[in-house]
Amino acid sequence: MAAPKTTTWCLEPHTRAKHEILRRYLEAWTPILSLGGSKHLIYVDGFAGPGRYDGGEEGSPLIALKAALAHRDRIEATVSFLFIERDVERARMLEAVVAEVERPSNFPIKVAAGKQFEEAFGELLGRGQQLPPTFAFIDPFGWTGIPFSLVKRILSFPRCEVLVNFMYEEINRFLGHADQHDNLDKLFGCQDWRKLTAIQGPAQRRAAIHGLYQRQLGTAAKYVRSFEMRNDKDVTDYFLFFATNSPKGIAKMKEAMWKVDESGEFRFSDATNPTQGLLFSQKPDFDALRRLIVTRFAGKETTVAGVEDFVLAETPYRETHYKKQMLAMLEREGKMSPVNPPAGRKAGTYAEPTMRLRFVP
Repeated sequence: MAAPKTTTWCLEPHTRAKHEILRRYLEAWTPILSLGGSKHLIYVDGFAGPGRYDGGEEGSPLIALKAALAHRDRIEATVSFLFIERDVERARMLEAVVAEVERPSNFPIKVAAGKQFEEAFGELLGRGQQLPPTFAFIDPFGWTGIPFSLVKRILSFPRCEVLVNFMYEEINRFLGHADQHDNLDKLFGCQDWRKLTAIQGPAQRRAAIHGLYQRQLGTAAKYVRSFEMRNDKDVTDYFLFFATNSPKGIAKMKEAMWKVDESGEFRFSDATNPTQGLLFSQKPDFDALRRLIVTRFAGKETTVAGVEDFVLAETPYRETHYKKQMLAMLEREGKMSPVNPPAGRKAGTYAEPTMRLRFVP
């Protein structure tokens, strides 16, 4: 989508899906961290927009604010909201929109009007203190102003996460333009993208561009998942990249992804591993998950926690998908057996994370 020239614009189907993911995740993220002892949380919207669309639909700042307000009675921590919007008219509208929302004193809001994401977040980091648990939603119209060096720095702090809208279609179109070299160097945090300009096949080029950004995020975060949004012409519009060092964070993001309703106006799939492409649906493909687990652990011994970490980190599936369905099935078939089951364990149960499992070759 080209950057709109008006103060507000129409909400597109893929944006609705993106916002639904954001809402579902933040409804879990805010109370988990607050109830877990964090005294200060920060939500940053790097490209906040005016707060509402032409049809009155809520923008990402309102979605984030209301996700936290849904748990206001349970949250004692200070939840700070930083909404960054370079366009001054949009920022003024956003200020008016959020001012209409009643909120407690521990939910302060700052609208950084007329500032770039890099500038406003840099001011936050420039205070020289440890960044508290922070969720940064980085949703630009293009690819400038989101340097990888800043993304990596955010992820260097404990319990900080990013959700990045990687505008693939525009990035691919301008990849070979000489006047964009500096911008692309900053976006990827390296010059390796220059080797990709020679790739001619569309699928191979898409995989290479996506793979490079994923690898870069992997230098800063243990868990990186990407989700592909394809339009009604079956063309990739963008990838959503989520990066975190928290196993609970990746579990909750996957939960949000699996619950996004499909409207038929777009296709939404896990794209982290090109060989494991998965279109999200109401019912997971358990046969595919079974093959992934068997292939990964054939002839090996691991723990229940080890299987879960593999499912979370390296597959599109949720942690809820593997225990009752997969492990119980493999045990019944004799393809996996517990090594040190606790006394009184009932067959087909895997409540003990340290219980070791042996998979047949």
